[in-house]
Amino acid sequence: MIRDAAAHRRLRPFDNLGIMNTRLHWLNTIFSAVLFVGMAIAWIIFAPIQFGGQVAYVIVNGNSMQPLYLQGDLVIVHRAAGYQVGDIVTYHHPDIGPVIHRIIGQQADQYLLKGDHNTWTDSFLPTKADIIGKAWIHLPGVGKVFGFLRIPWVLSIFIAAISAIFLFTIIPSTDEKRPRHGRHARKDQRPPMKTILEKRDDWLFVLAALAIAALALAVAAFTHPITRTLMKDIQYQQKGQFSYSAPLSDKLSIYAPAGLQTGEPIFHQLIHSFNVQFDYQIVSETPITSQGTVRLIAELSAMDGWQKILELQPGTSFTGSKVSVSGIVNLDAIQATLDDLQLQTGVQRQDYTVLIVPQISLNGTIGSQAISENFTPQLQFQVDPLEMQMIRPDPSGPNPIFPTTNELLKSPYSEPNTLSILGMKLQVLSARWISIIVLVLALGALASLVVLTYRQMQSEGEPALIQRKYASLLVNVSKGPPARDANVRDVETMEDLARLAEKANFPILHVVKGQDNIYFLQDSEITYRYKITEERVTKPYD
Repeated sequence: MIRDAAAHRRLRPFDNLGIMNTRLHWLNTIFSAVLFVGMAIAWIIFAPIQFGGQVAYVIVNGNSMQPLYLQGDLVIVHRAAGYQVGDIVTYHHPDIGPVIHRIIGQQADQYLLKGDHNTWTDSFLPTKADIIGKAWIHLPGVGKVFGFLRIPWVLSIFIAAISAIFLFTIIPSTDEKRPRHGRHARKDQRPPMKTILEKRDDWLFVLAALAIAALALAVAAFTHPITRTLMKDIQYQQKGQFSYSAPLSDKLSIYAPAGLQTGEPIFHQLIHSFNVQFDYQIVSETPITSQGTVRLIAELSAMDGWQKILELQPGTSFTGSKVSVSGIVNLDAIQATLDDLQLQTGVQRQDYTVLIVPQISLNGTIGSQAISENFTPQLQFQVDPLEMQMIRPDPSGPNPIFPTTNELLKSPYSEPNTLSILGMKLQVLSARWISIIVLVLALGALASLVVLTYRQMQSEGEPALIQRKYASLLVNVSKGPPARDANVRDVETMEDLARLAEKANFPILHVVKGQDNIYFLQDSEITYRYKITEERVTKPYD
């Protein structure tokens, strides 16, 4: 390591002193940028809904989802564009709070759920707005740890520790920030940084972080399709109205001035036939195109199962979303049929039932979705020898005069796919272009920074490199060691002198004599020296 002043003084390759050190330093900076961006991405992915994220953390507390989920398990749920039968979701119950169960059915815009271990279904039917998210990640037993972290002082210590680790890890360590050694250490004498190259560590961190973030965004954008297919709920309604009437006559004076009205009893001695009509309509906020057939019948039946069909209106075709059908109910013909039944069978019965049944078969489209519907409501009458009276199967239920059904149709549609970043929506196509542009610009800027740095290092020469690398050890002085002294020992490289200085905890003294730069270390009676002559300064590649 120690050599005589007259020994060979060739400069070691420039790369060993400057470029290699710069590479290691830059790798550390880039690693810090990777860690910083990685933690930011992790936060974006796993940020709770309360902080604008897309996930919620559910600790299982019960046995309703056994054997899949046990008490104390942690389930991470993720918001989804839609939910299907079979999905395990967490929803907010107005009385219980969050509940994690499986979807087993859907009724209109409401979901029917049940715990895998339960024998009953949930009484509350949540809508999509009530659902917090779909089960994504299952971590058995981890919920017990999170339960411990709910203690305020434990959570505070945990957050403080994580924050400290994060800050100390991402701050890049630079040679300029190294602690100074020796009792003669003093402040850095370098001029303030005024150029981009003088702040290249900061620029490197920023550009590397941008490049890595753009690359992560590109991976996310190019692994998601530009458009996505969703299911839209199309609600439509089939509704109808029964009506019956009889023409006015002197015998109908017991009815209102308008004659027999829908819902009133029909007396055989006064009315021998009456008109019955049914008006049908299918309605939706989405445009409907439809066509079908309609038929009107009367079904005469007894309690023992006997029945006979009387056709009031044969099947006819129609187009559009509305149709009306009508027919005449002949009470004399009905009574003759009943008398003939009793005569032939010998069975005497007072009460029979007549059902007025419109039979509607419809095909068409709502929006772009095909539909096929059959609508067969019933208006029920009780018939005896004296009167025919309309009855309600369920007095507390809907009015049978106005039959209605509510239907729900799932219609697929496409929309631009988006990426959710802390509550902000970014279209995938835009994300692709942004990631490409930012990545190209960041890599171009990084390449330019590397080239400029390399050129600067080539032009600076070895003294500037030594100043940069060992600034914390150097002390500038005005007078150097004697040129010829038996106690002066020249060292092979500047690294050798630096190792001696760090071992002895002494500063390295630096003096400029003309075009020569002399670095020396005084240890007891021996002076260790490293000298750069004018030739070596101007020709760093010896």
